[in-house]
Amino acid sequence: MVIVRRAFESDIPRIARTASRAFATDPVLRWLFPDDDHYEDTHQAVFGSIARRWLATDSLWCTDDAAAIAGWVPPGRPEVEVARTAPPVVHPEWRLERLAALGEKQAANTPPDLHWYLNMLATHPDWQRQGLGEALMTAVFEIADADGLPCYLETETVENVAYYRHHGFEVRTEWDVHTDSSEGPHMWGMLRSAR
Repeated sequence: MVIVRRAFESDIPRIARTASRAFATDPVLRWLFPDDDHYEDTHQAVFGSIARRWLATDSLWCTDDAAAIAGWVPPGRPEVEVARTAPPVVHPEWRLERLAALGEKQAANTPPDLHWYLNMLATHPDWQRQGLGEALMTAVFEIADADGLPCYLETETVENVAYYRHHGFEVRTEWDVHTDSSEGPHMWGMLRSAR
């Protein structure tokens, strides 16, 4: 039986490791961190920082062993400040340009109405295809449905579009991310209406 629960601070190292392994070939992350060594060197700090933001809004779920995680942002997308536990990652100018381009495109395609935002769904590669992602999404689907709110996400692969369609999401928008000097990934914005 899958145990899904809200995450604790003590889960962060395992959550960061799970996210890092699950997203090792993700088109957006590899556009931002194309060098394998740099990706590996920074993954704990980057994913740990992101996980602490979800934790600060009580919107981070995981399986009991943190082999699968779901990082959500609650309706209204509240801004939170989190304490640093590691030195900040220093980004070169080209990465800052890519981050800005990505953020601009995401903002332009975000639904204007209140919604739950599935920022990351990640299952460690050794534990994929066992229904863990579905169990994690269901925890928030129940909350969103009770409040009559939709759920929204972005994805970068055709396979993920099919996976999320299977779970009630439909493509809302599509776009390409790029800078003047670099072609980035194609992305889909997907919305699941309240049930």
